[in-house]
Amino acid sequence: MNELLVGSLQFPTVVFSIALGIVVVYWLFVLIGALDIDLFGGDVDVDVSGAAKGIGDVLTGGAKGGAEALHAGGDAGGEIGGDADGDLDGGGLWHVLGLGDVPVTISASLIIVLAWVGSLLAMHHLGIGGWWTVVVLVIAVVLALPIAALLIRPIAPVFAVREGKSNADYIGHVCTITTGRVDNGFGQATIEDGGTVLDIAVRCELPGKLARGDKALIIEFDRERQAYTVEPSGDMLSGSGRDGEST
Repeated sequence: MNELLVGSLQFPTVVFSIALGIVVVYWLFVLIGALDIDLFGGDVDVDVSGAAKGIGDVLTGGAKGGAEALHAGGDAGGEIGGDADGDLDGGGLWHVLGLGDVPVTISASLIIVLAWVGSLLAMHHLGIGGWWTVVVLVIAVVLALPIAALLIRPIAPVFAVREGKSNADYIGHVCTITTGRVDNGFGQATIEDGGTVLDIAVRCELPGKLARGDKALIIEFDRERQAYTVEPSGDMLSGSGRDGEST
């Protein structure tokens, strides 16, 4: 235990030890906020989420500074920027490795832990000093990046952002009328979207042409009425045929 403490306080491991302490405090505040734990009693008002955000600023700011230092030393770390909300500016190695697929606080925390372990083991087994300690510091961070990327990969899908469809995405689709009539001011229909049935408001410029159970083609989305403009699908499909016969 004493050897671990002494090793943690030696350069360059002490740099990661300080960062690791910040990481532990940050996730402790996150846990307290998530569990809504009254840590200091009812007489003390502590902004746990604000404290966690402040520590997150320090954490992600450190990740940015470290990456910029690596970039200046030979583009090893890519060009990384960030804030406590978990966004990183630009691309570079950070996104190439997939470290941007999860919140930056998770990526930075994992990199710090790995760099701390790597630095501690290197200094213990190699027993080097002088300027070699700076080399160990840089190598610990460089090796921590791809290892962290591998560990993050299995959990990255959990944080994937799935964009919902817009109203324009349903234009050209066929819907099924569910009301007895559809006119300029009234009408409902259903449309299937990947196995999900959605209820939508529809309007038709041809009153009396659509009834319950009929199929209709979505022409456009009317923002003013917040409804889809539809026409009988049979008329749309046979329109070209009738034109041909009339000519």
